[in-house]
Amino acid sequence: MITTNNSKAPAEQEILEGLSTNLNLSRELLATLEEECGALRTMDTQGLFRICRQKETLVAKIQYLDNSLRHTLTGAGNAQAAAPPPEHTRLIGQYREKIKAMRQEIHSRNMINKRFTEDTLGYLSDAIALITRPAQADHTYRIPGRSQPRGKSLPSFISRGV
Repeated sequence: MITTNNSKAPAEQEILEGLSTNLNLSRELLATLEEECGALRTMDTQGLFRICRQKETLVAKIQYLDNSLRHTLTGAGNAQAAAPPPEHTRLIGQYREKIKAMRQEIHSRNMINKRFTEDTLGYLSDAIALITRPAQADHTYRIPGRSQPRGKSLPSFISRGV
């Protein structure tokens, strides 16, 4: 029985430590997204490249930890051992709720940053289109068969009406 309890305790402790680490990584990712928002507003491209690499690393760590915890939890669920102590069950539940709330905040902040980026790119695209547009506006209305638009050689409607 002592061996079973000792093997059970490390698994529970591993789960609690994994959840704690997961929560800390999620907090770090949220802080990184806040930093990204500032870099987007100041258009700090070098900072954005650094933040992008940092986000990729954090997301990879979180995904690895999620998979590891899932594997540990399914392994602990299949084991023929006694139920975990109530305080461990309560702590696991609290960690899961905190992580779930943190993930929702991360998703929300990521969507805000994405919309800001899309809007900024749209404005830049519009500005480039204004700059690169030909000096003379293209005439929308043309008489079929006429090769040149109304201009100096042909009277316009206004001059004919007067």
